[in-house]
Amino acid sequence: MDEYLLLLLNQALSNAGFDLFFAWISQTLFFSTPLLLSVMVFLSWRFGKDGFKFWLLTIVCISLGDQLGALLKYLIGQPRPCAELGDVVRQVDTLFSINCSRNLNGMPSNHALNFFLFATFSSYVLRWRGWVVSFGLLAILVALSRVYLGVHYPSQILAGALIGTGLGVGMGWLSLRYLSFVQRVAQVARPNT
Repeated sequence: MDEYLLLLLNQALSNAGFDLFFAWISQTLFFSTPLLLSVMVFLSWRFGKDGFKFWLLTIVCISLGDQLGALLKYLIGQPRPCAELGDVVRQVDTLFSINCSRNLNGMPSNHALNFFLFATFSSYVLRWRGWVVSFGLLAILVALSRVYLGVHYPSQILAGALIGTGLGVGMGWLSLRYLSFVQRVAQVARPNT
């Protein structure tokens, strides 16, 4: 089933538009970094110094999740499809091309883990419907991009999404319970609670 879903997304749904779009949203330099900087500007504008601290905390949480994902990749050692099925998986060639990673282990997907962690953590604190929907959809699209590009199996994406969601809820709960600046951000974000 894993290989079937991989090949369905990687080959059957392939087209030049999807190639460019999914390669772009998988990029750290051209997508993730500008997105995080935009979030920093917005949170700083909306919540002042507490918003900037909340953004820094978000970066710390993502970094911790990323390190956990890297450790799990090492411990589990499950190969990426582009390494295991290199002769079958279609490699996308665009301006934002994604090659098979130097780390040929792919379980779990750090892209899925990081984006689901960000979406869950920030949504847990802010609880803005538009934020939840927008960043939840973005996390899903980034996760799908990794399968479409042939660098992760769907099971690796699912594992990353579940770990990221769990970490996001846990870190959100801990932050709201113990960090006063996060409590102030939450109070301003949802004043009637």
